[in-house]
Amino acid sequence: MIPLAIKIGITGPVGSIKSEALQKIIDMLKNDNLNVQGVLVSKVTNNGKLTGYTIEDIESKRKAQFCFDNFVSRVKIDKLGVDTKILEEILIPSLQKARETADVIVIDEIGKLENTTKKVHAEIEETLKCGKPLIVTLHKRSRNPVLQEIKSLEGVRVFDITPINKNILPFKVMHVLKGEE
Repeated sequence: MIPLAIKIGITGPVGSIKSEALQKIIDMLKNDNLNVQGVLVSKVTNNGKLTGYTIEDIESKRKAQFCFDNFVSRVKIDKLGVDTKILEEILIPSLQKARETADVIVIDEIGKLENTTKKVHAEIEETLKCGKPLIVTLHKRSRNPVLQEIKSLEGVRVFDITPINKNILPFKVMHVLKGEE
């Protein structure tokens, strides 16, 4: 059993090592028969060029591209247009259900998502305040105040992932989640 209110932040450079570590942590939690819910964000590339992002509900596996290089929107992530309707349709019900039924909640790339819309912001804020264990990832150099907010939460541990510690970090996170560290 995981103690209540443990919050884990994983920061690191742009690249896939945060996602790889997060997926390993999710797999380890599921192997321990824990109900992991929330959202994952993935890059979409074309010939090595970033062309968008997808969001996936961890439990239902519902996945959609919500960010596009050719989408006109006043809301941007990495200079890409955000279809806020698609983002809200997946993120909001996913986090609402996670707060009700998950053992552990995951929000991948929280800094990119948090300020896209007021509804998304409110949903993430509500999730950060809930008493469930939470794992979030965000870019290390994010200027977004979310990182500072996460660090100020009670029971939070922030890990900086690097190419050197990427293989051991999931095990360290599991120890913290289980109250062993």
